Amino acid sequence: MHRIYLSAVVITAFISNPSHAAPTLKDAVESAWAKHPLTQARGSRLDEGAAKRDVAASWLADAPRISVGQKTDRLNQNNGAREWEAEIGAAIQLPAVRNARTALAENEAVAYDAQFSAEKWRLAGEVREAYWMVQIAATEATLAERKVTQARALSSDVARRFKAGDVARTDSNQAEANVKLAELTDAEAQGKLFRAKRNFLGLTGLSQMAEGDERPAEKALTLEQHPHMVELARNADAARTRQQEANANRRDPPEISLGMIRERAGYGESSLGSVVMRLTIPLASGARNRVRQATAGAERTEAETRVPQTRARIEADIAASQEDVTQSTRQVEFAEARFKLISETHKLFEKAYQLGELDLPARLRAEADRYDAELSLSRSRIEAARNISRLNQSSGVLP
Repeated sequence: MHRIYLSAVVITAFISNPSHAAPTLKDAVESAWAKHPLTQARGSRLDEGAAKRDVAASWLADAPRISVGQKTDRLNQNNGAREWEAEIGAAIQLPAVRNARTALAENEAVAYDAQFSAEKWRLAGEVREAYWMVQIAATEATLAERKVTQARALSSDVARRFKAGDVARTDSNQAEANVKLAELTDAEAQGKLFRAKRNFLGLTGLSQMAEGDERPAEKALTLEQHPHMVELARNADAARTRQQEANANRRDPPEISLGMIRERAGYGESSLGSVVMRLTIPLASGARNRVRQATAGAERTEAETRVPQTRARIEADIAASQEDVTQSTRQVEFAEARFKLISETHKLFEKAYQLGELDLPARLRAEADRYDAELSLSRSRIEAARNISRLNQSSGVLP
């Protein structure tokens, strides 16, 4: 079963991600999920759940036992007295305990499925954040490379003017220092991009970066459908049935045994046989079960208390994410307007510098302002896209 499940995951990933197309964010999540420990152990966990249900449904509380014994007077009188006894017995599960354990096995299986889905949702959040860190780093690296190109072009122009005697050496030094600053920024940006990519590829197991942005979910999930809420609700159900099982299991199960005795009184005597049936009913002990009942009660209280607390936190996360999407849209508009104004000013300063009406420090400030405005615009656009992704994540929607 385990191999079949993994094969299905691999086939699905192959169909959705042909070799000629770059993987999507959904492909990245599926790839990361395929190598997750929970997915690797899925088959064994399902077998474990099936075994628990079989054990709970059985009328036997434990494995049957066989005992064999002999009694003789050989060590003292040695009159030939012999007695052989063989017995087979089994502990019988009471109907109330059997029903409670069956319900517990079923609820634990449902809780495991809910935990499985919720863990995939949590992993999707990690993949999303790693993906957007790459996008931010890639944007910064692209702008840093462009800044180096522009700084070198300006430095070449200043060097030509210096050789012609039009500018002082201080301007040449400033221009060259500006190149080194741009190269330093570029080196930092490239290192940041490399680390972000390695983190994403290591997390997902992909060989290349994913591409594409997320759109707002077309159909929002209700809170009852949210993977985390489903997980907590199923855990609470399992905790309740665990308490019911502890309350029903107040004593050890009764035992029924069937045996045969073969005995001889002495030498020359004929052997006699008899059949023995035995019923053993253990008495209930309050002290014995108090710990189990108290533990089960505490687990139920904790599980039930987490449900409303998590509901409130999820509602707050969704509301905050929606507000972030709204505000990031406004920030993009402001950043675009700022970049437009600074770009126009930069063109005027560039023209003025070419005509000799502007000194180099003012030109460098204009270059820095334009770079800062463009970087701010790029970051705001990525942040707006990331906020949509975070809204989907907080709403429980997978890519």
